[in-house]
Amino acid sequence: MHGDVLLGIDIGATGIKVGAFDPQGQLVAVAARSNGPRPQTTHDPRPSWLIWDADEIWGKVCEACREVRATLGDARIRGVATTGFGCDGVPLDARGERLYPFISWHCGRTRPQREETQARLGAARLYQIAGYHNYAINTLNRLLWFRQERPDILERATLWLQMQDYIAFRLSGQAATDITIASTTMALDLAERRWSDELLRAVDVDPGLFAPLRESGTVVGEITAAAATQTGLPAGTPVVTGGHDCEIATLGSGVNDPATLVDITGTWEIILALLDRFTPEPAFYDQGLDFECHAVPGQYICQGLMIAGGVLEWLRARFYPESFRDGNEGAYEEMFGEADAWEPGAGGVFVLPSFMRGMGPAQKYDARGTCLGLTTVTERGQLVRATLEGLCFQLRQQVAALEVCAGASRKLSGLRVVGGGQKNPLWVQLKADVTGLPAEVPGVPEITLLGAAILAGVGAGVYQDVDDALATVQIPIVTTEPRPGYTSRYVELYEGVYQAIAPGLEQACRGMAAVGL
Repeated sequence: MHGDVLLGIDIGATGIKVGAFDPQGQLVAVAARSNGPRPQTTHDPRPSWLIWDADEIWGKVCEACREVRATLGDARIRGVATTGFGCDGVPLDARGERLYPFISWHCGRTRPQREETQARLGAARLYQIAGYHNYAINTLNRLLWFRQERPDILERATLWLQMQDYIAFRLSGQAATDITIASTTMALDLAERRWSDELLRAVDVDPGLFAPLRESGTVVGEITAAAATQTGLPAGTPVVTGGHDCEIATLGSGVNDPATLVDITGTWEIILALLDRFTPEPAFYDQGLDFECHAVPGQYICQGLMIAGGVLEWLRARFYPESFRDGNEGAYEEMFGEADAWEPGAGGVFVLPSFMRGMGPAQKYDARGTCLGLTTVTERGQLVRATLEGLCFQLRQQVAALEVCAGASRKLSGLRVVGGGQKNPLWVQLKADVTGLPAEVPGVPEITLLGAAILAGVGAGVYQDVDDALATVQIPIVTTEPRPGYTSRYVELYEGVYQAIAPGLEQACRGMAAVGL
């Protein structure tokens, strides 16, 4: 092909992708490789500890880049940007060599450090500065682990980079940390958009360990001759800061409107709102909402993180075992077909989808995953229907919390649904019915890669800014409207039953914790 293209690189927890887009947002080429954490076999080897193999990931990025480059012909690559998951970083020495593997967010080794940072700083103070709940996987807890368990590593380290920034470093030889990825570390002062001296002092780490902060869409360097040989990408191509996949998917879905919420649905579900301010109030903490800097300078996002598709995977494995073992995607069609045969309320079955303790809107009740209303004649299709409804009820709860967070003057207009959940028409319809908001599904592939490519274009000067990019990129939308009769019924079920489940079970859940369960 001829003309200009923009590249996005997405380092996902299960897959690595590289995609090329023209300036109008049309996907030109894409290549994918599998990804996943590995047991730690070096540097304190323990099979239960999980890490990312950085050399393997870099090798797969190079392979995918070469595959995409081979299809582009005479097209000119104007810029490249990286995106992916948050939290996970690596210490480097003065030569840029890794001193220890990337600890994966799958690894639970820093649970004790989570309790210690909580005691040193307090949950309220952490939230006030960093806008985050104190998850064990947050970078601040990883740093405390190094200080306590491997102080020799921190003494030798001169730089700490998050995964996406490390890939950009391998491409360009230049170190920088994108502001959105920095938001996931629990070491950032969100209001000031700078590293927090107070938080880092609490774990005895010098803020100078971190790379300079950059807003998304900023050029940090150019592809080096060595990286060009490995990736097949032209030397001198601008390498641009991308960011955390949540913010990048928001851009790729075409949303820059504060009245539209973005619902990213996969194994996890993230519902987020765009804000022009950072408001870490106690009520939002109680609802399980976290804040991050957005990929647009001066903006923030407020988000709720909930387990979602992971609960459906659990159902598929246990109630549809033949299809599950065969790896047959038709299992989902069977599941959702059986679920669709049931009316709202699933014949009296309700599911509280708190399958990850301490996360989601019911975390303040120490809620556990719960099924109510089971009888000797309950069918598996009822459980699927009740689970989908429970997932949508927790979504409704977070939508209401985000509406309050965004301000009383804002009237929500829609729900932009992206991720694996957008492929399921029943789930999309139920999202609309339960929330009462139109569910908008973008009709373009590889939304997260597109968001990274947009930022590559901003940095390379293809677009003036994000607004100009979103006015140029063509993103068709398919809208599913709420069905009034269903919406009114779901209001009854939500207010009359679902809202009472988590608080009603609080004493029992805390009792389980008290006896070590």
